[in-house]
Amino acid sequence: MDLHWIDLLIVLVYVGGTIAAGVLARSSIKGISDFLVAGRALKTHMAVATMVSTGLGLVTVMYFAQEGFVNGFSPFLIGVIATIAHIIIGKTGFLVSRLRHTQVMTVPELYEVKYSRGVRLLGGSILGLAGTLNMCLFPILGSKFVVGFTGMDPSWVNPVMIVLLIIVVFYTLMGGMVSVVLTDFAQFVLLTIGFLLGTYFILTHPALGWDTIVNSLDQHKGADAFDPISNASYGWIFVVYFISISFVSILWQPEMSRPLSTENSEVARKVFWIQGLTSVGRAIIPMFWGAAAFAWTHLPSYTGAYANDGQSAVPEMLGQILPIGVAGLLLAGMFAAFMSTHDSYLLAWSGVFVRDVVSPIKAMMDGAPEKRGADDTWGGLSSEREIYWTRFFVIVLATLLAGFGMFFIDRLPETAFKWMYLTGTIYFAGAVGTVVLGLYWSKANSVGAYCALILGALGPLNFLIMSMLPDAIPASVLPFVENSNLTNLASLILGGLGMIVGSLLTQKSHPPRTVSFDGMR
Repeated sequence: MDLHWIDLLIVLVYVGGTIAAGVLARSSIKGISDFLVAGRALKTHMAVATMVSTGLGLVTVMYFAQEGFVNGFSPFLIGVIATIAHIIIGKTGFLVSRLRHTQVMTVPELYEVKYSRGVRLLGGSILGLAGTLNMCLFPILGSKFVVGFTGMDPSWVNPVMIVLLIIVVFYTLMGGMVSVVLTDFAQFVLLTIGFLLGTYFILTHPALGWDTIVNSLDQHKGADAFDPISNASYGWIFVVYFISISFVSILWQPEMSRPLSTENSEVARKVFWIQGLTSVGRAIIPMFWGAAAFAWTHLPSYTGAYANDGQSAVPEMLGQILPIGVAGLLLAGMFAAFMSTHDSYLLAWSGVFVRDVVSPIKAMMDGAPEKRGADDTWGGLSSEREIYWTRFFVIVLATLLAGFGMFFIDRLPETAFKWMYLTGTIYFAGAVGTVVLGLYWSKANSVGAYCALILGALGPLNFLIMSMLPDAIPASVLPFVENSNLTNLASLILGGLGMIVGSLLTQKSHPPRTVSFDGMR
């Protein structure tokens, strides 16, 4: 390895501290509320730090860096749109205030309160599937960063991935959301420093610098590197889709679990608008690193192994240009980012499978009444059994993720960023009808919810299947699965229309339920 022993020591100290935090947090877990939403006791500063950390995992750095490597500065627009949307959400309380006021622990829990247990079961299954598919790239991309940064042989990617997963599963099982919050705060501090230092050394490196990066992009990519509208990867369809998804994506369970963990809805709103201020930096800085890595691989003196690999070129570049100490600090921050995002996502998706799939099935078998409010005794699993099964699913999901990283990573359509949003849309498209309209439209009913969930999920799932089996697709159909932008936008529209049409046609046979928001400010 190329990493100095001082840098390795910094990383080892951080990893050891993380494991210790997970063990210590175990004593504070007294029920499923503590395990999944930290006892709903997060204050503003801690909730902001942990939410920013969840949205800035190592996988985020990697897929945004790949966008910068492939498309130059054009994807900077993504960060701008996300920031504006999150600030608006925080200031208006759109979705966030109402969801926090319901006191649900997972988003599909709202489905039973508002619609029916069957809707919750279907919605939880779709969310769990979308979340698992979305997370499939996390371990392998994180491992690629570590291998590229340290200069290890590429053959070490899979073993490193397995070791990282074992570490993150261990402390997630120990402390649940409490250990997640503790490690998130450390990640927030480390990555803030690492981002600033990494960007500084790129800009001041004698072989790189701003002018070299811009000139390299202009020479090799032309206008596509600077204009997102003319760039075939984006265009107006993508812009409209991303504006829409930026308001709905707050319903993503790993991120929504933070506002749901806050003291009250006022804190939840503050969390969104404060962390929204950081969204532009969280996107643009890794994208800039990716553009810099593209220029780095096109220098006459470049002799590395990743000239055409937008995922590994960035860690390779950083590992070579950062000085001793700074390299260890940044790698520790990236380790933190890897573990923080993984524990948050593993906990979120395991919680969804248990609370919104297993527990409702158990309640149906027991003949328990449907859940109609936050404090209802509705059957299902006890708090202790939910913790047990959540831990079980954490292990199962980690195993599936390792298998995907080892055997399916080379079959992905488009870039890693497009994969994230395509798989996320499997759930988001249905959430347009079930959650957005469900909270703000009095006529939303269970039939509309079923239509929204099914119609919204069909498009992205069909795209994934067809794009990963290109040899089985007729030539006349192939052009329709070469770009996901149209599929994603159409799915959002179908999800909303499914709720509207399905509800309006069945108002008498399936009267809408009312969710109370009394006392909400």
